[in-house]
Amino acid sequence: MEPFIAVQRFPYEEPYHAHIHIDASNGQFGGAVDFYCNVEDLANIGRGLQNFPCKVPDEYRYENGSKDPAARVYSYLLIRAYTIDRVGHCALQISMSRNAIPPVEGMCEFSITAEPSAINRLGMLFERFAKLEHLELRWGLAAAELDGVSVLRN
Repeated sequence: MEPFIAVQRFPYEEPYHAHIHIDASNGQFGGAVDFYCNVEDLANIGRGLQNFPCKVPDEYRYENGSKDPAARVYSYLLIRAYTIDRVGHCALQISMSRNAIPPVEGMCEFSITAEPSAINRLGMLFERFAKLEHLELRWGLAAAELDGVSVLRN
């Protein structure tokens, strides 16, 4: 199985807030979580990932919610882009938690090794997604789609 990130948007109090479902896998581990955010968060994720990395070492982080179930936050999501060595190889870390009690609890954390250009492409998808013209984005190491239509530029 190839690594992927799939994001669905469910219209919710737009143009200010969005209900987002994210499903992601590194090919061995995966998970999914729903969260609510400001639409501007999606654009900020896009800009952050498009401008990554600026130098070595570099890191971009987006966090929504809390990992701590005691905080009584519905869910937690971390998208972290980071360099893994001195020559600029990169990875995306995904951490998700559905802050619930058994038997409906769930959490996962994994990384996807990716070229900077693939991370930049994910940023481009998020920035276009933030315009609220699409309901789904799908990213892979060599793929980029909005609403099922490829947006790769060769």
